[in-house]
Amino acid sequence: MASTTWSEDLKSLLDAMDVWARQRGWRLVREAPLTREEVDALPRILTGYPYALPTPYVEEAFVVPDSYRAFLMLHREVRLEHQPDDETWETYRPLHVWAPTMDSLTSAWTPTGTTVDDREITTTDLIAFADAYMGIEASRWCFYTRTAPKDGELPVYFEDNDYEALAGHYVDDGEWLDSNDPMMFGFESFEHWFKKLCTVLRREDLDLEDLTAVGNAMQE
Repeated sequence: MASTTWSEDLKSLLDAMDVWARQRGWRLVREAPLTREEVDALPRILTGYPYALPTPYVEEAFVVPDSYRAFLMLHREVRLEHQPDDETWETYRPLHVWAPTMDSLTSAWTPTGTTVDDREITTTDLIAFADAYMGIEASRWCFYTRTAPKDGELPVYFEDNDYEALAGHYVDDGEWLDSNDPMMFGFESFEHWFKKLCTVLRREDLDLEDLTAVGNAMQE
């Protein structure tokens, strides 16, 4: 369950991030909100995924987490932008909560036939919502739907393609691709994840151009 003050805390946090960004010469872009009906429709949208999956998508398993719902009903997308060449605004990928679409929410999914060590894998349990780029390949922050929601929240896992898809499962026996519990690199809710991200980015001892260091700091 999102904390009772999450909606107000979120507004204050975004305002603080906006001030911090301006002080750096960056900017925080906040897009228009989704309606309650649009948020409610998100799990159903994914039933139209056009490609074969190694394990089926279960609409009922994707219960939009309370803290993520509150975020979307304030802003459908939030991204940090900077000017690395002093001219063109570019998205600073460690802070980019995507507007939820079929493509973004399913961007962590692997099609039928994807293998690791000659064994088919599945990532259909992962619902991607934000960039987790660490400098090499696309990686994502995802909700994990194989377990039931707890107090209205789904855990947030790190799907890291720089070091294989650690949050995926083997199809044949359901075991994790990595023997470590992916929750070691995750968070119990969207609220906890977003608060940690904002704290990490404002650390004075962290070089924000070192994307690997930023990613590692998220997992400390």
